[in-house]
Amino acid sequence: MTVGHAHEELHHLVDRLSPNQARRLLRLVKTDPELAEAAEDQPDESGRRRRLSIAGIGASGEGDLSERVEDLLAERFNRSV
Repeated sequence: MTVGHAHEELHHLVDRLSPNQARRLLRLVKTDPELAEAAEDQPDESGRRRRLSIAGIGASGEGDLSERVEDLLAERFNRSV
């Protein structure tokens, strides 16, 4: 088993864990001398927030683009509305 394969397999395993199982695994990691350092960067559960990676992806600074979507698409594709 290669390091890359083990890394990918571990990611798949963690994705399948229930929240309770994930908490137990995190406790185990934090008590292991070799693994604890990797878990130190993680915030505790009380301060944990889930971030959306796509939040703000469409921020253009031009107000509400959804109101002008037809005009913008027509302009982009050189068509009249």
